[in-house]
Amino acid sequence: MARGEGVKKLNDLFSKYKSLLQAPEASVKKEVIQVVDDLLQISVNLEDFEYKPFQKTLYCRAKGMVKNEIMLHKDDILNHLKGRLGEKNAPKTIV
Repeated sequence: MARGEGVKKLNDLFSKYKSLLQAPEASVKKEVIQVVDDLLQISVNLEDFEYKPFQKTLYCRAKGMVKNEIMLHKDDILNHLKGRLGEKNAPKTIV
């Protein structure tokens, strides 16, 4: 678009940054807590998870039975996270 041809859409101005930025660790962990609560009706804390954004791996540090339930429903949790965070920002696996 040449100068003076009109107004650019605001969304177009940020398209460059959408491809570069990733969701911060804390926001991913908060979404995980909400998804686990919605799907499994289990309350977990921020300290129960660790997220490595560049590896896209979510580490579950919860205790025994809670961790087992999360691992049993791992695929459902990951699918819900893809829907909420988008394909680019969602974790790929839970360990």
